[in-house]
Amino acid sequence: MKFTIQRKQLKALSRFSAIKDIRYYLQGIHVVQNNRGTYLESTNGHMLGRLLIDSDYVENQSKVIIPLDAVKALSATGKKGNETLHFTVEGEKITVIEPDNSTRVFSAVEGCFPNTDRIIPLMVKDDEIKPSSYNISYLMAFYDADSDLRGSKSNNCNVSIKQRGTDSGIVSIGADLHFVGIIMPMRDGDYARVPEWCYLPTVKPVEAETPVTVTE
Repeated sequence: MKFTIQRKQLKALSRFSAIKDIRYYLQGIHVVQNNRGTYLESTNGHMLGRLLIDSDYVENQSKVIIPLDAVKALSATGKKGNETLHFTVEGEKITVIEPDNSTRVFSAVEGCFPNTDRIIPLMVKDDEIKPSSYNISYLMAFYDADSDLRGSKSNNCNVSIKQRGTDSGIVSIGADLHFVGIIMPMRDGDYARVPEWCYLPTVKPVEAETPVTVTE
């Protein structure tokens, strides 16, 4: 199994990986080659990022999980973000050739990454679009991933969510049309609403004066 990944792509996808989770197979980036091409995906169980890095058809499916510590060592932002890393996978052994021709070798994460196709809705009906409430730190992960793929922080970052009530929301970011994200809503979230004080109050009617009765 061979593929190439840019440093900034590793950085962006690492935003969605699990950290210190008993589900050790989520602590890394899943690389998949199949008839879609080659794509990366990562998730912590509450949010998911998937990025197509090569659209060339691959007949025989292959996959590997790159451990998060290796991802952090290989990823970078800024001027180095566009550098391309060349990966070769042989069993559990992953060999990476960097732009300066130096080589890193590490072991793949053992275990089975979840089938994320089951949670990415390919069709959404209008009646499924409902209010949702999200963890702000997960929303920021998509903003940071967008900035990683752009190569710098930007005030023009565009994170769009198709809300689906208590079901997963579909996330798009402006930096890369080959990216798709999924975010789960908060079950006990408080949906956005306009507070009562924002409504224009009606004018209180003037009460008629009570006549004063004079007694002798």
